[in-house]
Amino acid sequence: MDVSRRGFLKISGTALMASGIGINLKPVAAHAQPLKIKYAKETTTICPYCAVGCGIIVSTRGGKVINTEGDPDHPVNRGSLCTKGGSIYQLSQNKNRLDKPLYRAPYSDKWEEKSWEWMIDKIARNVTSFIKNS
Repeated sequence: MDVSRRGFLKISGTALMASGIGINLKPVAAHAQPLKIKYAKETTTICPYCAVGCGIIVSTRGGKVINTEGDPDHPVNRGSLCTKGGSIYQLSQNKNRLDKPLYRAPYSDKWEEKSWEWMIDKIARNVTSFIKNS
């Protein structure tokens, strides 16, 4: 019988697995940790940094972002991200991130916290007056 090297390795591996000799996976299983995105909701989005439009998968749990990664199914980037896109997780998890809109009146040197409703109304009024004056 003529057995190739590959055939010998297949037969040896099968025999070893069938006999259960040599490999004990209990220490490895005890050391393995669950994924941090287990039970997380995955949502796809687009990177906000440039006009390329790379796809990103955002994993959330309890309304908080726990992970971001490139979308391998997206036709533009196929899962890869630039350094800005790769750091997008910090956009939502930064302790210095502003969570309320700030407004600085013309000729003022101070910023004021405003509500989102006030800010959206102010933007709408400015756009409307710009359109009327154009």
